[in-house]
Amino acid sequence: MNLTVDIGNTNVMICIFKNNRIIKHEKLNVINLTKKKQYNFFKKLFLKYKILNILISSVVPKVSESFIEIFKKLKVNYFQIKNLLQICKLKTNIKNKSSIGDDRLINIIYAKHLFEKSKVIIDFGTATTIDVLDKKGVYDGGVITPGIDLSLKSLQMGTAKLPLVKFKKTNLIVGKSTKDAIQSGFFWGYVSMIQGLIHKIQLEKKTEFQIILTGGNSKYFKGCFENVINIDEYFNSKGLNYLTNTYFKQL
Repeated sequence: MNLTVDIGNTNVMICIFKNNRIIKHEKLNVINLTKKKQYNFFKKLFLKYKILNILISSVVPKVSESFIEIFKKLKVNYFQIKNLLQICKLKTNIKNKSSIGDDRLINIIYAKHLFEKSKVIIDFGTATTIDVLDKKGVYDGGVITPGIDLSLKSLQMGTAKLPLVKFKKTNLIVGKSTKDAIQSGFFWGYVSMIQGLIHKIQLEKKTEFQIILTGGNSKYFKGCFENVINIDEYFNSKGLNYLTNTYFKQL
């Protein structure tokens, strides 16, 4: 069994894979993760499941360092993305390769494995990222915008009267209350932004891309965009599992 650890700015997605099937998943909030909670969580996990391989993806170095410390205490083997990237031979047009976040790299690597080329991966996480796998199968770069939940919190914190509302799909554009207006603004605002960016990307690259949606809020956008071929909250975790299996096949 493989354990994948996807550390984001808001949540940590933990998945246990048996072959290519997720048999357990858990989403942990980064803010609430004390070292004691982390240790007890993983100790119980390793007692219950026979985990052979662990792969860590992280955009938060402090959290990954804490996890690594626990894995060492528990005497379990682990890998980080940088340890396995050499097996992918991923070509990219990004100037500073070391600046690419683990999450974006894995999304592209897994998309290339599944579909080879001409794909755009939209990840609705703490940041909303759009990454482009071009018609030659090269990671061409992308777009980063503020994420939905982060923007909702910023709106509430930066204003005197506007409430913090839960993101949801809405049918009406014009809200009949403050809450409805915020929910409409965020849902239809993000729909319009993504539609506009996809259109501009396709014009710039002279390519019609197929779209992959992932991240915690991806489920709300079903039916909103053309050429969507996959909506999968666990796309990144599945990419980590694929990378782990590929590495051990080459040993």
